[in-house]
Amino acid sequence: MYNDILSELLPVEKPLLADRIEKMNVSLQKGFTDLRWNSQNIDPFINNAMNVVSDVDELVKKMKDNVKKIQNLMG
Repeated sequence: MYNDILSELLPVEKPLLADRIEKMNVSLQKGFTDLRWNSQNIDPFINNAMNVVSDVDELVKKMKDNVKKIQNLMG
C-alpha cells in the first residue's frame, strides 16, 4: 500500500501530502531499523503502521476520485 501511494502520486501532488508522507515514514522507520518479525510487541507496531498508511491511502484515493470528477465535469 505504501509503495502504491508513492508511485500513484504525481510530482505536483507530493508536496500537498508531504506531512502525511513524513508521518508514514516515521511510523515505518522502527520496522526498518529496530524490529524483526519475531520481535516482541510487533503487533502494536504493525497495527499503528497499517492505520497510518491506510489513512493516507484513503485520502489519496479520494483525492484521485475528486480529480476524475472534476475532469469529467470540465469535459
